[in-house]
Amino acid sequence: MIKRKLRKPSSSRHLPAVVLSGCGLAATSLLAQTTPASESTETSASSDATLPALVVTGKPTVLYHAQSSSAALFADTPLIETPFSVGVYTEELIEDQRAFTLKEVLENDPSVAIQMPGGFYGNQTLGLRGFQMSNFNGYRIDGLPMIQTVAPYLDDKSRVEVLKGPAALRFGFMPPGGAINLVRKRPTEDLSTSLQFDVDTFGSLYSQLDVSDTVKDGTFGYRLVLAADEFDSFYDNAGGDRRMGSLFTEWKPTEVLTLWSSVGAQDLTRNGYYGPMVTSTGRVLDTGVKTNIMQDWTRNDQEIFDAAIGADIQFNEDWKLRASINYQDTSRDSRLTFPYSVQENGDFTEGSLLTDEPFTWESWGGSIHLEGNFETGSLKHDVVVGAQYFNYDTYGERSSPTVGSNNAYELNPLPVPTPVSWRVIDFQYKEMGFFATDTVKFNETWSFLFGGRFGRYENTYPSDPASDDTVNDWSPTVALMYSPIEKVHTYLTYTKGLQDGGFARRAASNAYEPLGVQESEQLELGVKTEWYDGRFSGELSVFQIEQDQATLDPVTSVDSFNEVQRHRGVELALRGKLTEHWQAGLSTMLLDAEQVDSGLTPQYVPEYQVNLWSVLDIPVIPGLALTGNVRFVDKQYLDQSEQFATDRYSVVDIGARYRFKAADTDWTLRLNVQNVLDERYYESGEYYSGDAGYLAYGAPIAATFSVKVEF
Repeated sequence: MIKRKLRKPSSSRHLPAVVLSGCGLAATSLLAQTTPASESTETSASSDATLPALVVTGKPTVLYHAQSSSAALFADTPLIETPFSVGVYTEELIEDQRAFTLKEVLENDPSVAIQMPGGFYGNQTLGLRGFQMSNFNGYRIDGLPMIQTVAPYLDDKSRVEVLKGPAALRFGFMPPGGAINLVRKRPTEDLSTSLQFDVDTFGSLYSQLDVSDTVKDGTFGYRLVLAADEFDSFYDNAGGDRRMGSLFTEWKPTEVLTLWSSVGAQDLTRNGYYGPMVTSTGRVLDTGVKTNIMQDWTRNDQEIFDAAIGADIQFNEDWKLRASINYQDTSRDSRLTFPYSVQENGDFTEGSLLTDEPFTWESWGGSIHLEGNFETGSLKHDVVVGAQYFNYDTYGERSSPTVGSNNAYELNPLPVPTPVSWRVIDFQYKEMGFFATDTVKFNETWSFLFGGRFGRYENTYPSDPASDDTVNDWSPTVALMYSPIEKVHTYLTYTKGLQDGGFARRAASNAYEPLGVQESEQLELGVKTEWYDGRFSGELSVFQIEQDQATLDPVTSVDSFNEVQRHRGVELALRGKLTEHWQAGLSTMLLDAEQVDSGLTPQYVPEYQVNLWSVLDIPVIPGLALTGNVRFVDKQYLDQSEQFATDRYSVVDIGARYRFKAADTDWTLRLNVQNVLDERYYESGEYYSGDAGYLAYGAPIAATFSVKVEF
């Protein structure tokens, strides 16, 4: 057999090792520290003296609550005035929860569901409002596209933003559930150095160095983050290690011009892991929470190199031009196993997925837009006009030879099989879009948003030109906003979503032909409010999303978009300061999702999720706070025909945070206990009726201890 040789990886693939050479440090995202309520209210007085009253101005600080975001609209907009549902998960929350991965952060959002086990490629698939997110089009960093075929790093990120519902206006072609945007940390005004160290009861070690400053009379700032960790898991043989580093710079040569740049890299290795198997008839072979059904030689080697530059030009108080471009080079080298034909007695056939050389994804993205405001008579306009570009190139070869026969109750070590029938994966994707929005404010009560985007994408398959596809389409967005009183904003928004519809299924008479654009529409009614001078806030939204669904015509066997998948839901979020020392929040989503013609529930869609959090300052011990989080998650079907579903579950996490100052150094100690009730549950999985399934256990009880030093 003559096998095509994979293109040699670019030299940038070795940069993680160069960037991180000699760095034995690691840790997690830093947070902008806030003074505990107990410290800000602590006073002392003698019996014969009276201190003068302290007058405090400004809003009370509510933990974990952001005030604005650019995830929904192109300009930074107050969240209360944004006619879309947007969740923002701040650096403070990430720090308090010791959330090391994107999955752990987004477990706080009830609109986000965990889909499929994350142990196969070492990267978690997520769903948003019941629709699976695209790893190629659904994720952004500072608004620029990010390929999520490997695990992203959060060490240098200050927040995670979740735009819910069709995001075609903002980001172009993507599934209708929404988009996830990561925001980088920026330089601090003064010199700041911090070290952070973590250890957990599974044996993971984690530490980080974060150095930042602004110098030269405020004209140049930088932020350097170096991190590394050795991590382990409750699964057998599922450990790994990671190294990362990033540098962000910001230069202001003039009063009107700001230039910024970012460069980062990560090198990660982790063994593959799956939990218990499911037989062809749907019976779980529960062999224990630690069981890893993959062979010991399975692993994923992942590398990321990314770079970005941008410029902001502030022409005057009303007009600004923003431009940015990014590059990402990602690779994943895999040796993995999976079961099929699982029998009732535990017998199964073990298959594998092998790569010859690393799969590579090389991408470019760019964005430029002008934002500003003006008046026409009594009308006030906030406008944005601009363009975006995105392309990526995928290449790799893989083989799936049989490993051999095995048994779930007596897993035998088997050697790496000899590769057969290498399959070449080679395609390019290009997308461009032109957009404009105008938010017209009629008066203090009424305003209207109109936006539109013209988009075009091209799919090119060098080995199969018949599959090439070029599509142009238009996506409008309109919103009517009404504010009956101050700090109460209501909206009614219509958005049209667009995504690449993929190909006709193999059994169709038009097998593998491009299906074209898959369209969706959302109607959302919402209200956002603050009361008691910002002490409490909340959002409520009701939405319906309808998406084209491809089905096979029983007469012609043609595969096409001729049915509809409909998701109807309610989202609610409340948060506030219940007392001077106690803050809490609640968020929930109820979702009714169905394939309209069949009446079946789509896979990986829980009908409800509820999240609760609480932080209690202990005034008798200044700097001490107790934290708690609870998640309730409904069952989800793992197939499209409602043959197998996971059970509903609830998870309780508790923790404590203690801040103090010693020797002119700020210290923060944290102890978090995850799943304190040791709930046994399956968070997701895969099931193929008549063949096999495999499940992902949720983590059992574990504790993480963290030390942070700032000086």
